[in-house]
Amino acid sequence: MNEIGDKLKEARKAKGYTLDDLQQKTKIQKRYLIAVEEGNLDVLPGNFYARAFIKQYADSVGLNGDDLIREHMDALPQTNNSNYSKSVHKTQTRSKTKNSGFVATLRDSLPTLLIVLLVVAIVFAIYLAITTGSDSDLDSFINEDEPSTVIEVDDNEEAASDPEEESETEEVNDEQTDTDTEETADEEESVEDQSQTLTEVSSTETSTTYTVSGPHPSEQTIILNAEGGDSWSSITIDGETASGLIADGESLSGSFDENVAEVSIVIGNAAVTTIELNGQEVPYNTSEAEAVRQEVTIEFE
Repeated sequence: MNEIGDKLKEARKAKGYTLDDLQQKTKIQKRYLIAVEEGNLDVLPGNFYARAFIKQYADSVGLNGDDLIREHMDALPQTNNSNYSKSVHKTQTRSKTKNSGFVATLRDSLPTLLIVLLVVAIVFAIYLAITTGSDSDLDSFINEDEPSTVIEVDDNEEAASDPEEESETEEVNDEQTDTDTEETADEEESVEDQSQTLTEVSSTETSTTYTVSGPHPSEQTIILNAEGGDSWSSITIDGETASGLIADGESLSGSFDENVAEVSIVIGNAAVTTIELNGQEVPYNTSEAEAVRQEVTIEFE
């Protein structure tokens, strides 16, 4: 038996494991590991655990546990399978007897349970009938004894009105009308304040620069339209450029949000190309005589 222990001990040291490391790895108590290495298997809980601990020890240090057990089968204690089988058989027999007794008790008690449930249902039905009947009688008693009241309205009194009340009503209506008029005017002024203002900052024969003041919506568009001819153009927004030949009757557009500070436009045929910023036309130097190249810069304040 010491031969198995020596092999396991040498393999453990070759792996660089201490007994504490191996205990953490295999979850086997350190004193059992020492017993395996020393061949003192009487310390282990039983013969079955002796083989199981040796196999797990061997597998953890890089050896084949099954092969090691087969090589030293004669030196290892034998497990008593017959006692284990008898124990299992007896336990299962006792469980079966217990279950049979419970089923028999339940079967014997079933008629009594049914009778109890039937009595409870009858009592509950009688209670509901009494409660419902009492409420109906009470409502009938109240309706019969309650005197009816009829209110008559004189046509002359209904037609009459207080002159002071009519005057106050007219004043309130006039005040409400004035308030509505003021609110409508404020709304119109607010809409005007929200429009963008396009201001020309500089202009040459081939370039124009504008600044845009006022609110900057989260969704804005710049559109180039070609009418009367073709125009090769481009739109640059935050370093991204969209370019191409705009055929007669077609357009080139770009979208951006309120964070964009500048939009650059290059137009190859200014005579046939118009610019729209958020639906507002942007004027710039054009020439009807020839296809003049223009550069337009729009800066947002």
